[in-house]
Amino acid sequence: MAGRRLGLTVSVLLLAGVPAWAAMDDRNYVARRIAADHHVQVETSGLEDDGGMCTVRGRVLRAFSGRPHMLETGTAVAFALPCGTDSFWPVRRLNAARLLELHLKTGPAGMLVADQGQGMRAVEAATDGPTIRDDPALVREMTETMARYSIEAEAKRNNPDGALALARVDDPVLRPRLLAHAAGSFAGKRMAAAHAAGDEALAAFEALSAGPERLETGLTALESLAMGGAGTHALRLADRLASEVDALTVPSRRDSALLSLYGARIRSGDPAAALESLAKVGNPKTRRERLDDMAFAQKDFGPTNPQSPAWLDRLLSAAEVQSDPDFRREALLALCRTAYRAAAGLAEIPDLAPRAGAMAELAARRRHAPSAMLLAVLREMGGGKDARADAARWHAVSASGFDAPASFRDDVLKVLSTFTPAERAAAAALLGAAVPGAVSPERLVDLAGK
Repeated sequence: MAGRRLGLTVSVLLLAGVPAWAAMDDRNYVARRIAADHHVQVETSGLEDDGGMCTVRGRVLRAFSGRPHMLETGTAVAFALPCGTDSFWPVRRLNAARLLELHLKTGPAGMLVADQGQGMRAVEAATDGPTIRDDPALVREMTETMARYSIEAEAKRNNPDGALALARVDDPVLRPRLLAHAAGSFAGKRMAAAHAAGDEALAAFEALSAGPERLETGLTALESLAMGGAGTHALRLADRLASEVDALTVPSRRDSALLSLYGARIRSGDPAAALESLAKVGNPKTRRERLDDMAFAQKDFGPTNPQSPAWLDRLLSAAEVQSDPDFRREALLALCRTAYRAAAGLAEIPDLAPRAGAMAELAARRRHAPSAMLLAVLREMGGGKDARADAARWHAVSASGFDAPASFRDDVLKVLSTFTPAERAAAAALLGAAVPGAVSPERLVDLAGK
């Protein structure tokens, strides 16, 4: 699949008049060599130039790899490659080469040089091993990229065995990453093989030796599991990685890894653990940004989504149990503001006022002053026998809440003075207080504060 994508890219570039070799980076060429059918050394015997595309003829002297089979030594071959003046191998250079090492792929019209000749090289004599050796890091990167495409394609065909066969590579670093990608893909498609694939991915990670690649591999696998929807395995792996992340000493690296844990945990439905990871992030700006976006970990989060209030309530509950008091306040403030913004937007639409009230109440119960004030207005607008008493209750709550200016309490007292003594007494009862006699605005605010 990756080979087809690369081929399409080259075709588009050629149609645009841009030499393909000039527009691709080394990753693309490495990918083409990985996907090649044969890696051989060829003794050349002839050359035909057809307007900048040359056909080279010769015989195989060495075959280092081949699929579906190796080319035998002595086999006659012919292959094509660009040979114009702007190519990697112009005609003059090709004519001078007598022994070439190259990667070949099979096309509709015969064999082609897999990488436009970018990696092809002339050698003095046949060698027992290949002389073309790509950067191992690039080889691993492109091998993984191509395998991911292929695994996804097999999963879409409902072929988990084929996908897992592609994931079970010999490379111990790539194996857990690809198995996790398969498990995430299966989970997203609700395939029965998802759980077993997740177990296999975690086992492959545990088999990794200690070293700098271990944590990076674990974080990559974690993202695949969480993004795919394999939440149970993502949370297990996140717990396994947490101590290794805490041990990091470079602040930027540690923050990046903590954010990976946070993202996986919030996507996997564990907001309390997600906030524990976020609390350790050292960059205040980054923490604020994640808190502002946290609710949107739920797909289609919004005030009109009937599942959103319950999700936001879970986030607020998770914030309330955080052990760090400063972070607890920071998280509650950000999440309450999210609830307030959602409720205020809905409040402008008369038919949606009940939904606005439900969203505002989430933050008002946590004593977010603006949300409690909005809820009081919405309750009174809703009308009904107890509307005024309910409004007075929430006005009183807002006076003792947070995220309000210093003058807010005085303004609320003035509002509460417009309610009748009976309405304030009923509001006190709604607050769970049995107060004999008249309930002044000040007394109602004190009761709400308790």
